[in-house]
Amino acid sequence: MWSGALKGERPLSIMIIASVGAGKTTMLKKVHQKGSIEKVTIGRGEKAKEVEVRQIHGSVLYTTSTTPYVLCNRYGQLLKSGQIKHIAIPDFLSIMSLPRQIYANTLNFYNSLVEEGVLSIESRDSRFVTEVPVQIGLLSTIAKQDLDHRQEEWANIGFLSRILPVSFSYKNNTMTAIRKSIKQRDYLKEVEGFNIDLPSEPQYIDLPQDIADTIEQVALETKDANDTLGARRQKQLQVFCMARALAQGRKRVNDSDIALLQNYKKYFNTECTTKV
Repeated sequence: MWSGALKGERPLSIMIIASVGAGKTTMLKKVHQKGSIEKVTIGRGEKAKEVEVRQIHGSVLYTTSTTPYVLCNRYGQLLKSGQIKHIAIPDFLSIMSLPRQIYANTLNFYNSLVEEGVLSIESRDSRFVTEVPVQIGLLSTIAKQDLDHRQEEWANIGFLSRILPVSFSYKNNTMTAIRKSIKQRDYLKEVEGFNIDLPSEPQYIDLPQDIADTIEQVALETKDANDTLGARRQKQLQVFCMARALAQGRKRVNDSDIALLQNYKKYFNTECTTKV
């Protein structure tokens, strides 16, 4: 979320990937504890359902599911003004479970939203037009099993390369420790969520050339298989490091940000092979 406060940079999009029951959605739910809640209806007739949309920290929309129509019709002015920087969807399966045509349109919408941006959306009920492309980051999760069914499709339209994947799996002793904590009901003691204090104005963060060179090498090591150039991953990782510097109260990326990047790079894939 800190990446949304960087001046001149595209907000970072992240997809957390792990097996069913690994706690992915629980992680993302940590961001939604505070913020105004609004009820929004998705769909029509018998298929209509009501979902909650929560605006957090002024710049993040947290919702279990939403379509382009709802996002632009209900929150169009906030998007046009640049106030909304991220949308958080705790489980992307809610998008994948939409009727086929709605799912296809919604996926194409997010595919554009996180990269080149959206200029207009038209439907029989409304029209959303903006002079400057709207770009926001997507924060979501998906089970490895569900991703496997869609990976080729997502790769073909470039969706996977536009989002930084973060995947993991558990060691046997970690799984044992988790089950033990459940038996002891340690989850009752967990901190419900976290708050961040984002700056009200975009902040410029300096990126020294030698550090940019190191980021380039990490990008080439971790880039999506369909991204021959590796430019998207390079931009993602630069934003990652600049956002971390901003979160630490600095105006310049330094070696501690690179050290964190080097430590995290083993998770930047869709394979869930890194055990924690």
